[in-house]
Amino acid sequence: MDLGILRQIFIGTICNLLIIDSGLNEGWSTLIIPKFEQDDPLRVSSDEMVWIVNFLYVGVGLGSVVPFLLMDRIGRKRTLLFATIPKIVSWILIGLANTVPQLYVGRILAGVGCGITYAVMPMYLGEVTSKTTRGPLGTLMAVLLNAGMMLAYAIGFWASRFTMSAICVTIPSLFLVTFVWLPESSVFLTKKNKLTSAERTLKWALGKDDVVEELEEIKRIVATEDRNAERAVRRSLKEMLARRANRRAFRIGAIVMSALTLTGAIPLLAYQSFIFEEAGFAVSANISTLITGLAIVIAGSVCVMLVRITGKRLLLLISAPVCVLSLATMAIFFELQSSGHDVSKLRWIPSVFLVIYILGYGLALNPIPLAYMGEIFHVDVKVTAAILSSLYYAVSTIAMVKFYQVLQESYGTHTPLWVFTVITFFIWLLIYRYVPETEGKTLEEIQMEL
Repeated sequence: MDLGILRQIFIGTICNLLIIDSGLNEGWSTLIIPKFEQDDPLRVSSDEMVWIVNFLYVGVGLGSVVPFLLMDRIGRKRTLLFATIPKIVSWILIGLANTVPQLYVGRILAGVGCGITYAVMPMYLGEVTSKTTRGPLGTLMAVLLNAGMMLAYAIGFWASRFTMSAICVTIPSLFLVTFVWLPESSVFLTKKNKLTSAERTLKWALGKDDVVEELEEIKRIVATEDRNAERAVRRSLKEMLARRANRRAFRIGAIVMSALTLTGAIPLLAYQSFIFEEAGFAVSANISTLITGLAIVIAGSVCVMLVRITGKRLLLLISAPVCVLSLATMAIFFELQSSGHDVSKLRWIPSVFLVIYILGYGLALNPIPLAYMGEIFHVDVKVTAAILSSLYYAVSTIAMVKFYQVLQESYGTHTPLWVFTVITFFIWLLIYRYVPETEGKTLEEIQMEL
């Protein structure tokens, strides 16, 4: 195998340690929260449980703004190294917390680290890898994020809060001691006019001595970005939206990000152990949770294999109705149970259909929205769109987790499930009506169609 490709795979492997850690942060609450009602010495109320889940996404919102303050000043590499600080501190705080506020702080810090990672890691990988490996390494990030969640389920199955934190803190620590030896992005080095260092980075990462063509391409990209950045500073959001293509892009972005956050996956994954226990199926809640973790990894892997053949739009149109039918089936079960009907022979339904829902969600609604967000926006509004999408992700996720808890405690589990069913059906119609296919098209072709 080519030396350059091996080095880029090596870079991708190290970088994805931080992605796996983000998956551990996302999946941590699913099996640890029930322990607060069992063997954990810390006692937590239902309202406090919601905020233990939600403060991660508060941190994601805060962390998503940090890169735009740092990465063009100190570089992509140092910004990612900076992200390891809140991540490591968060695991220590979470493991040793004796009070709920300490857990809150730990979860916020974890979210800050995740927010920085989500914003900067795709950019760093895109700038240090070649077009041969850029696509596979980029799509692998979504799969490994889900793999991190499944790993969190597997560890939480047997480990205490302290033991799980002690294990998990090794991953950002390993990233820190290995990533520090990797090169800075050649694009950032060129921006800072460090052309000798940029050339040295390209030679090492690509595994060849003649990188004149690649360096000239980077110079053109940097020159274009600098001109657009100067114009963007002078433009208000209102002026950006005056352009029809930008309005359409923001509408598409709102639809696909809603598919990611408003269809119920995050609260259902966070509270799935309680759902399984309420259903009373013979298979334990822990085993069912591990199966859902495996399901989302399998579905994401299938998405990576199929997306070039089917396109993104078709996968979204297949995924959404699977989620609608699964949510509706679970809602019917819990409504029958709450109204006093005999459901003893149907207790398998929530376990089976939550797995089907996760398979549908993981096939497209989970991995594809972020791919759209990287393609549909003109370079003039990319930074604005990135900040707005990160904030939308954080705010909508917080709202949906709290919304689920309030409706579930006030009216029963079937009520939020019916609401998620209606929202997912509505988003399916919006995808069919407004979301175009972008697979196999250049960024210029996408902009022309918008």
